[in-house]
Amino acid sequence: MTAIHVTQYGPLSQLVVSDEGGPTGVGEGQLLVKVAAASINAIDAGMAEGAMADDAPLELPFTLGGDYSGTVEKVGPGVGGFAVGDPVIGQAIVLMGGSGSFADRLVAPALFAAHAPRAVPLIEAASLPLVGASAVQALGTLSPLRGTTLLVLGGGGSIGSIAVQLAKAGGARVIASAAGPDLDFVSSLGADEVHDYADDSWLAGLKNLDGILDASPGVDPTLYYPMLREGGTMVSLLTQHDADAASAAGVMASTQMTLPVTETLDRLVAAVDAGGLTLRIAEALPLEQVAEAFEVDVTTAGKVLLVAGR
Repeated sequence: MTAIHVTQYGPLSQLVVSDEGGPTGVGEGQLLVKVAAASINAIDAGMAEGAMADDAPLELPFTLGGDYSGTVEKVGPGVGGFAVGDPVIGQAIVLMGGSGSFADRLVAPALFAAHAPRAVPLIEAASLPLVGASAVQALGTLSPLRGTTLLVLGGGGSIGSIAVQLAKAGGARVIASAAGPDLDFVSSLGADEVHDYADDSWLAGLKNLDGILDASPGVDPTLYYPMLREGGTMVSLLTQHDADAASAAGVMASTQMTLPVTETLDRLVAAVDAGGLTLRIAEALPLEQVAEAFEVDVTTAGKVLLVAGR
């Protein structure tokens, strides 16, 4: 078995490609999964480099990665709804009780798993769990969608691009910001208006928005509160909000902690299988090329996949 281990905190070049044996058994509430692919998220680099070592210390070594797609090999006690042979997607990050997804096999909580979509290849489905659940959960906070006007900041990103599509499918009018090279892509997803975030002149005309989904780094949320109608809602994935400032502006604001639970993942999968979701995948590399994959991840748009068992 191949697994990508963090043996010491530091640069990603220190990641260890190990052939040590991986998990073979499951405990209460767990699934043993033969991995088809994993996908890289920003948190993975932070964990490897030790950015969370003080707040969330982990026993070294540990297997990196969270998002996965694969096939169930064993079902643990107390798990319902899954059977051996089922294609699945989910989260197996060690911070949430998994064994890490950058491996040929993993153990994951069934709580954070769902049946894989049928409409996309299983390898591509590994791009979905965290970013897709983030979009679904945020839009749940902003619901109802039909007849509303939403602003999606970071519409070209992995979360924002899914949010644009889901919001449109839900009946919202969607305005989105994106980087210049992504403008045509976001338009192709169905956004009613797409603006280059580098030119903020268009923001002056926004008012009475029902909701804002902020999937972009470096945002000053107080600049956006006046664009919301009274009682409107802003949900951020990265930005922290000042509760007093939001209250003074007469809006609701929150920073989301995404929980990719089965119910949320099921809603995401249903959207994919309904044919209404375009996945943006930048590249798929063998698991052993993890260092190269991280280099691609910071230089391109779309999800980077690590394919197991090649």
